[in-house]
Amino acid sequence: MSFVFYAAIHKGWICQPLMVRYFAGHPIEYITTAMFFIGIAILAVKYTQVSLQRKALKSVPVLEPYPQSVPITAVHADIEYLLKHEKEKGSSPLTVRLKPLLHLICRSRSAANLDGEIRNLAEDAAVKADTDYGLVRLILWAVPMLGFLGTVIGITAALDNLDLNAINESSQKLSAGLAVAFDTTGLAIALDVLLFFVQFLVHREEMNLLAETDRLADAELRGRYEPNHGKEDEQFAFVKKILETMTGTIEQMTARQTAALEELMTAADRRYADMTAQSADTLKISLAAALNENLGRHAESLAIAESELLLEIKESARQYSDTLRQNTSGILLLQQETARQTETVRNVLESRSQLLQLEHQLKNNLSVLANVGNFEETVNSLAAAIHLLNSNRRSELKAV
Repeated sequence: MSFVFYAAIHKGWICQPLMVRYFAGHPIEYITTAMFFIGIAILAVKYTQVSLQRKALKSVPVLEPYPQSVPITAVHADIEYLLKHEKEKGSSPLTVRLKPLLHLICRSRSAANLDGEIRNLAEDAAVKADTDYGLVRLILWAVPMLGFLGTVIGITAALDNLDLNAINESSQKLSAGLAVAFDTTGLAIALDVLLFFVQFLVHREEMNLLAETDRLADAELRGRYEPNHGKEDEQFAFVKKILETMTGTIEQMTARQTAALEELMTAADRRYADMTAQSADTLKISLAAALNENLGRHAESLAIAESELLLEIKESARQYSDTLRQNTSGILLLQQETARQTETVRNVLESRSQLLQLEHQLKNNLSVLANVGNFEETVNSLAAAIHLLNSNRRSELKAV
């Protein structure tokens, strides 16, 4: 398939640009496409086998039908009939499934374990069918890895061809390397997704075929043979008798052990009750003594604390009364000083009123003297008088 596909591309039979770009642009694309075609070929062969087996499965029933259950000795005739059917109509999944089951019944001379063997063979067939897809799963894993490898190679080539001195030439090489990187990755992802869906469809068809085979095999053999009595029943009866004897012995031993255990538990309960009563009395006496001792110590501690508190209260009261007395005497002195300063202020205010009257009289005298003509002498006299009054006023203010 790979050879034909790439021959068609190189001969020009497939000339679509995208096909040529994505499938024949780099060696990794050749490898990825070849692995994809390998996976598709495996799945195509598998689907063909499943289809042929499904057609062969339609020739049912394989064994000769009986109106009712037959003895276990009829399994030999069934094996011969199965071989004859397989020779005439070919092998099918049902004949392959029935053959080991019939041989097992023939060897064991019993169909008791038939259901378990049918399930075991069904599980083995499912495991084998799942194992057949190992190479396809490997390809599903390897195709994306090839795409990532192409990405790395393309980016590496682009970086190697990058030349800052020749931007125009290096840009073309850079775009070519990036195109290889993205083309290989896109091709790998697309082919991997397509291969995964094809593998899913084929695997589902095969699982349906196995389920149909299991159903037909169960329908062919379930209830076909009568239960095998005789020697096997004698063995079961012998085993049953041994089991009944062992069960009786175990019941007797269990009863004796249960009685002994009950007596032991009763004695332990009585002993525990006695020990609990003794412990309670001892605890009560110990608690009473401890409480009495602690109450006496607590009363002594309270008396000592009370006496110490009274002494502290008395000392605090004495200090408070002394402080209050001192504060009271200070307040009295402050009142006296305040009264004296008030009197002084009152005298200053009276002196000020007298000064104002004197100034008024001086103004009148100045006006009179101005009219008289001895103005300069009068002014000097008044200045001396005012200076004297001011001196007296400053001394009084300093005193205040």
